[in-house]
Amino acid sequence: MINIHFIKHFIKHYWSATRIDVLHSPFIFDLYNICIKPKKTNADFIAIENLRVQLKNDNRIITQKDLGAGSNISNTKQKTIKQFATQHAKSKRLAQIIYRLIEHYRFKNIIELGTSLGMSACYEAAALKKNFTSPEIQFTTIEGAEEIAQVASENFKQLNLEKYITQHTGNFDDVLPEILKNYQQIDMAFVDGNHRYEPTIKYFHQFISKTHNESMLIFDDIYWSEEMTKAWEEIKQHPQVKVTVDLFFIGLVFFRKEQVKEHFILRVF
Repeated sequence: MINIHFIKHFIKHYWSATRIDVLHSPFIFDLYNICIKPKKTNADFIAIENLRVQLKNDNRIITQKDLGAGSNISNTKQKTIKQFATQHAKSKRLAQIIYRLIEHYRFKNIIELGTSLGMSACYEAAALKKNFTSPEIQFTTIEGAEEIAQVASENFKQLNLEKYITQHTGNFDDVLPEILKNYQQIDMAFVDGNHRYEPTIKYFHQFISKTHNESMLIFDDIYWSEEMTKAWEEIKQHPQVKVTVDLFFIGLVFFRKEQVKEHFILRVF
């Protein structure tokens, strides 16, 4: 089925994006050049992308249970790991942007909603490993489906990243409140699951109770549906939000009190 909402906003984004050479914000100019602008690969990227190739050739069948927000009824689907890696794994381009954000801003207290096969978590953990020892960091990733989480666990071990990642399995609505109790503050959260308006706004408010001035939140698929776009627009207007960066596929949220409230649209394609 053609996603008209997605296509319409893709075209709008393409023509309304700000040219980097006319940016007047030093913070966003540096963020773009250091974290977003395509750069050469490194050893971490090569290892993770080699893993992606393996997953795209893995014909094992796994079960996905999509619980949804606050629901006790699951929608069960069976797919090959190859299908999950092709359809759901975060793209190399976006995952490497997230890696550089963690590396550059030295985030070390991180929560991810939506582990899937663990590709984005591998990039996040690799960036953490580059900056810190495992006792210095707190990185939790949550997945709703046990079989998918098990494959992710295998991937973390293959890349020797398991010491940097704490995995939890279950419904975000049940698991997240308990995990948040173990965090004094959050440097970064990545919301990559349950792409609906109400749960997205709920997770946003749960996270901002733990954020600080230098924190960043990332929301995935902000133009995938009318609900997600509605949530994104509401998040942008929240009084604690000072700067947002719309990369179309993901949205970045910052709380820097010293900044004038501004919203930026930048291309990653």
